[in-house]
Amino acid sequence: MTPEYTIKKDLSVSMLAANVYSLVFAMPLAVFFISLNLGIWGKHGLVQARDEIIQQLFFFALLVLLGIFLHELIHGVAWAFLGKKSLNTIRYGMNWKVLSPYAHCQEPLLVRVYRLGGILPGIILGFIPAMIGILSGISWIFLYGLIFTVAAGGDMVVLWLLRHENSHDWVLDHESRAGCYLIELNPPVK
Repeated sequence: MTPEYTIKKDLSVSMLAANVYSLVFAMPLAVFFISLNLGIWGKHGLVQARDEIIQQLFFFALLVLLGIFLHELIHGVAWAFLGKKSLNTIRYGMNWKVLSPYAHCQEPLLVRVYRLGGILPGIILGFIPAMIGILSGISWIFLYGLIFTVAAGGDMVVLWLLRHENSHDWVLDHESRAGCYLIELNPPVK
């Protein structure tokens, strides 16, 4: 049962805006990773990645599709586990208008839980594989991590929207936009 609440602030943007703004947040990281990879492995690393992807296109495409599914699953499981919610409170779907998959928690979460559940897919599927690929010279892992770092750009937008909020405040995931509502629970939870 969802507790009663009062909306204090809307911290969301349209899904389309989140997709556009995500480039502003993700591109500096992508440039950093590409520069680091080039600095260590030179152009050979990128050419090797291209060649490996072309040779294993079907496998790589399946891996990316699995990653898209896992990205949303990580959001939902993190919110449920860290927020001590039932997995039944998480809805998954696809916004076909802007081709964005989503995970949506239907119950209030602490800001810190919402933030952590928001950033984990970018770390697990993006940052970590990108760094493993860079350090090991395994080009396809680097490219996979790069793709999922950029894919986490929308999550970075939401974290930016939450940057001034107290980690002990409560939020409710927005039902149709990227982001959430800052809420006050009635009665307040201590």
